[in-house]
Amino acid sequence: MNTQNHLLDTKKIYLNKFDINLRYAELGDIKRPPIILLHGVPENLNAWYAVAPQLSKNNRVLALDWPGFGGSDSLTNNKDYNPINFALAVVEFMDVLKIKNAIIVATDIALLPAFFIGLEYPERVSKLVVMDGIPFKRPQYASWELNSFTKKKSLRAKFMIKWFPRISAKIGYHKGFYKKHSIPADVLKEFLSDGKNKTTQNAFSSYFQNFHKGQDYFEKKAHLLETPVLVVWGKYDRFINIKLAYEIVEKLPNAQLEIIDKAGHYVHMDKPQELVKTVTKFISQNKVLELV
Repeated sequence: MNTQNHLLDTKKIYLNKFDINLRYAELGDIKRPPIILLHGVPENLNAWYAVAPQLSKNNRVLALDWPGFGGSDSLTNNKDYNPINFALAVVEFMDVLKIKNAIIVATDIALLPAFFIGLEYPERVSKLVVMDGIPFKRPQYASWELNSFTKKKSLRAKFMIKWFPRISAKIGYHKGFYKKHSIPADVLKEFLSDGKNKTTQNAFSSYFQNFHKGQDYFEKKAHLLETPVLVVWGKYDRFINIKLAYEIVEKLPNAQLEIIDKAGHYVHMDKPQELVKTVTKFISQNKVLELV
């Protein structure tokens, strides 16, 4: 039996704009170039349990919990759970820690906030790595579960969120991972505990209900995003069709695509070593280009 502790050590920081404490983990040398890791759902910052330690060998790595998720405080108004505010939370997080510029790695619901940072605050992000998310309104590429979450007053969505640990988790992790992959027991336990939390359930539901506004805005502005972007996609993602990955790369002026074989929706947990190699290569390539 594996009793190894996979959970990341955490602390909290206060964000004045939202009047909340945000939980985060920090690894690596503070003098190294920073990488900020942004999680999806149903997850928290411990989704990076395998990726963060590896990236921290050469970088300062910070992983945060979104407002209302994991160990972070909830927002006062449900309308505040949206991609634009989540982007602002990351920017203030950087301000408080005096991080002028960072590489951002984002998955799932974090993809759109990461794009907003690159679009609206280009001086704050040098490179973006995004995985398996939906920045444009494309219901034809999304699974029935994701489409249910975006529909207002969806009884199916309410049922899945309320009964998340017992039913939705089984659906999510069965469909989200490649064949026979498993999460470490301590990480899974924390994810399931979050799923029972009313604060997390509300944040989850509210974010999806407000998501479309960010999608509409970004699609009109996507051609203006000059930040170098690496789009990473799990070849066997059963939540979001891989066709969307190609459309994202086509719409962005400075993007490239990397498909990870034998990976599902949760690339960072399915294939962490492959992801780290891909991210590291992308960072190094762009450093070389900047010198030329």
